[in-house]
Amino acid sequence: MSGEREYELFITEEESQVLEALVSSDVPFSQRAQALLAIDAGSSVDQAALVSGLRVTQVKYWIGVFSNSRLSVFPDALLVDIEEVLRVEELQKTSDKPEKKKKKDKTKKKLKKKGGKKKAKGTQKLKDKKASKSKKTDKKLKNKKKKKSDKKKSAKKK
Repeated sequence: MSGEREYELFITEEESQVLEALVSSDVPFSQRAQALLAIDAGSSVDQAALVSGLRVTQVKYWIGVFSNSRLSVFPDALLVDIEEVLRVEELQKTSDKPEKKKKKDKTKKKLKKKGGKKKAKGTQKLKDKKASKSKKTDKKLKNKKKKKSDKKKSAKKK
């Protein structure tokens, strides 16, 4: 090492999220946030200065101030805005979660355990037959209703 002192900020996950959001804010605050995140990531003061666009002395100053005051080194109004954005993003993440998977058909599992796939396929054929029968009965009912309505119409005309 070249006599340069290493700094540890022990930034929490919440602070890290706020600092990452601050990186896209206005210039003086974004530079400070970049420098603090770089130091937390293990960069040297010189590297943090290069990344953030601050001078080495400024990086050292903000490390000291942040160590004592944490996020309160940034304006309250800015922090409130950032925290609101983070809350909205968190809500969106939770609402974007995929729905729970539907429960599997237990009858297929039981049939597979007893006799394998042949029985499961057989039950599928039965289900298909039942479905086609129900379609046929639906058609018959519709035809009956149609005939009744036709009879009523013809009776009214007379």
